[in-house]
Amino acid sequence: MTVQHVSDLEMPIGKILEAADAEGLLIEGQGQSRYAVLPLDDDLLDYLLERNPQFVADCQRIRERMRAGGAHTHAEVKQLLSET
Repeated sequence: MTVQHVSDLEMPIGKILEAADAEGLLIEGQGQSRYAVLPLDDDLLDYLLERNPQFVADCQRIRERMRAGGAHTHAEVKQLLSET
């Protein structure tokens, strides 16, 4: 992973993103926290979503509503829309 030292904290984000490659970029500023800029792919998105407590709770609520009959299948929605 490339390390980029940023002295101007007002640097446009576009310039920072141009420096990020397929491996990502670690940004360091004098006296500031380090930040990683990573390319998003399906594996990384899955990893992040699986560990997001709010997302997991939302999915559990949706599954409960579906089991209780509070949802329609794709075919049912298409049928309902074609009736209007």
